[in-house]
Amino acid sequence: MHIIKKINKNSFIYFLIFVSFLFVGLNSFKDYGVSIDEHFHLTSGKHYYSFFKGLFSNNSEFLTLGELKESFKEHYFKDPAIFDFSTAVLADILNIQDIKDIYHFRHLLIFLIFLLGSFYFYLILRKRFKSNIIIILGLLFFFLSPRIFANSFYNNKDLIFLSISCIFFYYSIKFFEKPLLGNAIIFAIVTSLAFDIRIMAIIYIFSFYLMLVFHYFDDKNFLIHKYKNFLIALILTIFFIYLFWPYLWIDPINNLIDYFLVIKDQTPPMQNLYLGSYIVSGSLPWHYEIIWILLTSPLTIIIFFVIGYLLQSVNIFNNFMNVDKKNHKFWSNKKKFIDFYLFFAFTLTFLIKIKFGINYGGWRQIYYLYPLIIIFGLCGFEYLISLIKKKILINFLFIIFFSELIFLSLWNYKNHPYQFVYFNPIFKTVTKNNFDLDYWGISNKSVLEKIFLINEKKSFKVTTISFTNLNDSLRILDPNQREKVTVVYDLNQADYVIDNHMKKWSSTPGEEILKKDFNIVYNLIIDGNIINTVYKRNL
Repeated sequence: MHIIKKINKNSFIYFLIFVSFLFVGLNSFKDYGVSIDEHFHLTSGKHYYSFFKGLFSNNSEFLTLGELKESFKEHYFKDPAIFDFSTAVLADILNIQDIKDIYHFRHLLIFLIFLLGSFYFYLILRKRFKSNIIIILGLLFFFLSPRIFANSFYNNKDLIFLSISCIFFYYSIKFFEKPLLGNAIIFAIVTSLAFDIRIMAIIYIFSFYLMLVFHYFDDKNFLIHKYKNFLIALILTIFFIYLFWPYLWIDPINNLIDYFLVIKDQTPPMQNLYLGSYIVSGSLPWHYEIIWILLTSPLTIIIFFVIGYLLQSVNIFNNFMNVDKKNHKFWSNKKKFIDFYLFFAFTLTFLIKIKFGINYGGWRQIYYLYPLIIIFGLCGFEYLISLIKKKILINFLFIIFFSELIFLSLWNYKNHPYQFVYFNPIFKTVTKNNFDLDYWGISNKSVLEKIFLINEKKSFKVTTISFTNLNDSLRILDPNQREKVTVVYDLNQADYVIDNHMKKWSSTPGEEILKKDFNIVYNLIIDGNIINTVYKRNL
C-alpha cells in the first residue's frame, strides 16, 4: 500500500510538472517574433502541399511536376520539409488564413513538439536514473534553460530536431532492449523523421548500429536470433526517409547525392561577432561552439557535465583496455548500456560537427546535444553524491541545483520574451559587446510595435541597417498594424530605422545620413545588453 501511494505521489508530481509546462507554453507562444529562416520554411511547406494537392486535382492553381522540378534550382526547396508540409496541411484543414495566425500556429506546434520531446526525455531519465529528484532536476533544466525555452517557440529546425532526438534515443534504447517487430517499425519511423529533419542524425543512427556490433562481440547469439527485425528496421528506415522527404520523390538516388554535395556550399557566409571580432562563418575557430555552450548553459549543468563526461570517458577507456580478457563485456546492465551508447552518440557527433560543420548563430545547430549534456551532468552529480557520506553536504548540492533553477525561472519571467539573449551572469563582463545577441531578428516584432506607440499609431516608413528582414516581422503583426507600415530600403525614404546589431555585408543606401538626420528614440535593453535600437528622423 505504501509503495502504491509513493508511485501515485510521484506520478502526480510529474503530471503537475508537464501541466505547468503546457500552461506556460499556451500563454507564451504568441509573444515571439519571426526568425530570418521561418518564411522560407513556411513557403516550402505551402510549395510541396500545392504539388501534393495537384496529384489529386486538375486545378491549374496547383503546382505541376514540371514546376516542382524547376523550383529545385532554389536550394531551400531541396531541404527536408516534413514539419513545414505538415503545418501547411493542418493550416488548410483548420482554415487558418491570416499570415499572423499561421505563424502563431507554427509556433504553437513547435512548442507542442518540444513538450512531446520533453516527455520522452523524461522517459529516458527514468530508464537511466533511479532517483526521482535527479529526474526532476534534469527535466526542469531541460525546460528552463532560457535559450532552449525561447527557441522552443520559433526555431522550426534545431528545436524540432532536439525534440525528435529525444524520441529517437528512447525508441532506439527500447528497440535494443526488446527487438520486436512492432518496436522495429516505430524505430524506423522515428529514425527517418530524425534524418529528414537534420541529416546529422546519421551519426546517431550509426551509433545505434555500432552498439549492435559491440553487443555481437559480447553475445554472438544476439544477432543470429534477432537479425531479421534489425534488418527490417533498416529497410523501413530507408523507405520512410524517402517518403517523408519530398525532394527525393522526383529522382531518389541523384537528388540524395546532390543534396549531400550542395548542402555545405549553399550555406551563405555569415558574419559572427565572436570574442569581440567579426569572423566569417567558414573561418571560425574550432572552440566556437564550446565557448557558446559554456557561456549560455546553466552553470551547474556545465560543471557536473565535465565531471560526468570525464567519468564516462575513463570508464569506457578502461573497458576497451580490458577487451581481451576472458569474461569481458562492453556493458553488464541497462544503465551501463545507456551510458555507453549516449557517450558514443555525443562524442562522435561533437567531433564531426567541429571538424566538418559550418558554424554561425551561436550553438543553436547543436542544440540537439543539450539533452545529452544534461544526462552527463546528472551522471556526474549522481557519482559525486555517491562519494559523499555526509547528508548535509548532499543536501547542500541539491540546494545549489534548485537555487539555479529558481534563478533561471525568475530570469525567464523577467526577460520574457527575450530569453534567446541569455548569458550566464558569472560571464557578464566577458560577453558584453563581444558576442552576437539577436542574430535572427526576433525582437524586431516588439520593436515595430514600440514604434507604433511612439508614432501614435500613425502610418510610417521603416528600414534597417542590420542583417535582418523586416518583412518577416511585419507578417506577424496585427493586420491593422501591417497596413500602416511600409518597409523601405533606403534611409532617405525612411521615418524610422531599426538596428538589431547584426552586421551585414553591405551598407543600407543612405546609411551615411543616420547620425545627421536621425536620433535614437528607443533602446531595447535586456540584462544590460542593447539588443535592438530605434532611430527616428529629425523633424
